[in-house]
Amino acid sequence: MARERNRNGLAGSMEMRGTPSTTEDVVGARAAPPGRTSVIVEPEEAIVPSKAARRYCAVEPGAEQRTASVREAILPLLCFTAVAVVVAVLSKSLVVRAAVPIALGVVLVALLVRAAAKRGGGKLGVDKRGVSLDGHRLFFHAAAGRPRLLFSMREPFGMTLVASPRRDRMVAVWSSPEGLFQVGASFQGAPRRALGALFDRAFTMSGDEAALEAIGPDGVALELSASDFSSLVFAVEDVDPACVERLVLSDARGAPLTLDGRELVVGERRFDLTAPLEWRPFVFQEAFGSAVAVYQGTWVRQGANETVLVALLPSILPFEPDEEGDLDRCLLRDMRLMAASPEAPPSREVRVAIDRLFVLPVRAALDKAPRASQQPTRARA
Repeated sequence: MARERNRNGLAGSMEMRGTPSTTEDVVGARAAPPGRTSVIVEPEEAIVPSKAARRYCAVEPGAEQRTASVREAILPLLCFTAVAVVVAVLSKSLVVRAAVPIALGVVLVALLVRAAAKRGGGKLGVDKRGVSLDGHRLFFHAAAGRPRLLFSMREPFGMTLVASPRRDRMVAVWSSPEGLFQVGASFQGAPRRALGALFDRAFTMSGDEAALEAIGPDGVALELSASDFSSLVFAVEDVDPACVERLVLSDARGAPLTLDGRELVVGERRFDLTAPLEWRPFVFQEAFGSAVAVYQGTWVRQGANETVLVALLPSILPFEPDEEGDLDRCLLRDMRLMAASPEAPPSREVRVAIDRLFVLPVRAALDKAPRASQQPTRARA
């Protein structure tokens, strides 16, 4: 089913996307309020980025691929031109000498028209849309109107990177008390190879194209060039290096659901990730009339605290090898974290809905925690 979005185009931090019935039927609570991008209350002069703020202009989705295609068209043109010149010089026929320049002109015009069509709207800065980073503040710039302050990095926030299995697309997702904000980029050729370290930190979204969308607060796709995307990610990481291990979300009732690398907080339950705990992934299904929904669960228990983080299970597509024919270590890690056996549906009292964007980051953090020496079988509903 189509993925629902709020009026700002952002998915809710705890949204159960594609649910065939209400989330209340699945997790025993309403779906969380959609991610917000409301402006932080500050003095009027404080919510405008300074002239020194770094701007990152939006591009049309797919602009970089089209630019690469235009570059690829130049080589055949050069080869054709060289052959035509040689033929025109060596040929003794006046007809050939006259026809070659005409043919060359026709091909040149056709290629220029095709390049212009592919390039249309894909130039940087075609409008005022984009984002800017002003010290510790991140702003969104719509095509018209005042910049919107998304969040201040003086407060805890998280930055999660998700990528396609082919490693040709990446989305940065910022989570904060103000909601979620996403920016995407496509990577081809040299930019992709030059940013291997960035992909090493990204989690794979398999069979879930909606999760790789990046919709701005104005409801329009927000894409950056590969260079601007990487520059923005590294700049934010410089402000707070710990943000890559942090999630700042809330559950369906507004209670905190946060992760900071050392502790997982789910409502009133706290799980110390430096102490032994039990966890495992599993899948379960529930019927809604004639439809059946399949979910992925992440069961966690430490002492008296127990919870199950629940999200819809995306369609699983085969992971594809990279250009060298190998699966990188992050793909292998994500494949291992996704592996789960079927179980009975968990009790509704322990279920907490989580956006599937964040299932792998949570599991990766749990995977690093020490495991309890004995893991009794979880009580089933």
